[in-house]
Amino acid sequence: MVNLDALISRLKREDDSYATLSKRFQVIYWIMVGVFLILIVVHIFENSTTDLISAVCFFLAMLIFALYFRNFHKEYGTVDYSLPTLVMLEKAVHRYKPFRLNILWLLLAILLMDAGLTIGTFKDEPFLMVQLVVCIVLVVAVLTGLLVWYIRYKPVRDAALNLIREIKEGG
Repeated sequence: MVNLDALISRLKREDDSYATLSKRFQVIYWIMVGVFLILIVVHIFENSTTDLISAVCFFLAMLIFALYFRNFHKEYGTVDYSLPTLVMLEKAVHRYKPFRLNILWLLLAILLMDAGLTIGTFKDEPFLMVQLVVCIVLVVAVLTGLLVWYIRYKPVRDAALNLIREIKEGG
């Protein structure tokens, strides 16, 4: 049997931690949005089309990341624990899924960053080599994220799922 009070306490801790982390990333990405906006203006005056396209790709990627983390900060920072227990637990299970549909925005941002790197930063490098390095970095990042999820967030999600099951079977 899962202890509801202990689970809610852990959920609050994890939600607060995630909201704080999301806020920090949001600030970093908003700064990067400003940096790439400045680079876009510089490249417009330099008439450097390739660098301009690269900077626009990075700008859009950083903007997507900033908005993504803003959304996460709102989602995790405004959790309503006064909802009925079953509803609150179902929302927690959803929050702590390892993959959600909104991850497609991150995929778009990553593709834009890849385009920016390929067009600008590594334009003189072999295309396939750049793509191989990008793919390796992405695989390592995803595996690291899944490992963190498995160690830190899966136990919370599993406990919430078990409690949901207990409530539904008992009620």
